[in-house]
Amino acid sequence: MNMKFQDFICFLNDNKMINIHNLMKDDENGIINRLKLQKYVFLAQTSLQNNFGYEYNIYRNGPYSPELANYYYEELDLNGISSDINEKWKDDPVFTDRFLTLFKDKEAEWLEVAATLIDSTNYCENEEESLNKVYAIKSKFSRGYVDDIWNELKDKNLVHYESDSKSKSFLSIF
Repeated sequence: MNMKFQDFICFLNDNKMINIHNLMKDDENGIINRLKLQKYVFLAQTSLQNNFGYEYNIYRNGPYSPELANYYYEELDLNGISSDINEKWKDDPVFTDRFLTLFKDKEAEWLEVAATLIDSTNYCENEEESLNKVYAIKSKFSRGYVDDIWNELKDKNLVHYESDSKSKSFLSIF
């Protein structure tokens, strides 16, 4: 089952992962809420195969969807959504439990780096290339911080390369 986008926004709001009332504010709270929404949608699509239909490009703060930005700037009816918040999202406990387990208590910076690392696996050939690319484009974060997030993502099977599993299976015969 795929969660519908409006239900996903309600799910994020109800779990205090974003605040829909701050989403359109022209201050730091608004910026952080929009950044988190961008990253949560990206992570739901890439890590949990819940496709909302948004395409992403790499941008200053990691993967970014102009179509998603257009949606929340031009089409999202915050009054309607806040008065119509329902719990339809609870109809998919496998998705919601996994999403909360993976991403519930993550800061905006963690989401930015994690989404960038996951995105890098689409165009880099191996772990070293991914890490070097992210070190360069996320130079405001220490290598240790990026490495820690990479290792956490690997431990949760959110990033991997075919060569990683081939070398492990090859070595396991010895």
